[in-house]
Amino acid sequence: CLAVAGFIFLATPAFAIPTLQLDILGGTYDEDTQTIIAPGNPFTLYALLIPNSKNTLTDYYYISAAVVPKTGPAGEVLGSFSFNGDTIDVTGEMVYGVPPLEQIVTLQEWDKGDLPKHGIYETYFAEFEFQFNPNQISPYNTQDRAISGGLIPTSGNGMYYVTFNVDTANLAAGYEIHFDLYNTKLKSGGDIDITQFAPFSHDAEGRKVPEPSTLLLLGSGLFGLGLLGRKIRR
Repeated sequence: CLAVAGFIFLATPAFAIPTLQLDILGGTYDEDTQTIIAPGNPFTLYALLIPNSKNTLTDYYYISAAVVPKTGPAGEVLGSFSFNGDTIDVTGEMVYGVPPLEQIVTLQEWDKGDLPKHGIYETYFAEFEFQFNPNQISPYNTQDRAISGGLIPTSGNGMYYVTFNVDTANLAAGYEIHFDLYNTKLKSGGDIDITQFAPFSHDAEGRKVPEPSTLLLLGSGLFGLGLLGRKIRR
């Protein structure tokens, strides 16, 4: 997805940190999609908040888990993934379309401070509602951490976090789950301010990583082809 909102943040001084962000423990950064990628399965997804007047600890927040690449609207059998112990049937227990917050965007006049439309929709998605708890760590920019290969802080104050256990190993081959984070208290209308969602350059994604046995078989096959090629040349 193109990080239109992320550009707005990154164009400001380096110390600017988005109010809402996603991160993955051990995750790396994909420069092409501008997304933080899980290192394997299962993995730990972080939702992060620096409170302000529009994003408070008493608000409700949502993580959207969307199937990429786009699929639908006809239902397909695409396996499943787990989110904090709950198994989600893809696409049987998901909704086709766009999350409610993005629907609002299409009904109002857009300005540079608003939530832009997301390139991954329309597709199947599921929303998970939660609230932040008192757990805090030192504020940081998740994109900078992922690019540098640094560690997620384990102590400090100023940034609240919630963790979710995710596993996408049972997804159908060729599909991934893309995660967005946003505050939907303005569902009833009003201006959708940029601080009420995680910039698209700070999204997260769980990709199905080949099992070690699969990689071993693939390596053996390539090695065999190499030996065959040497014999033919001789």
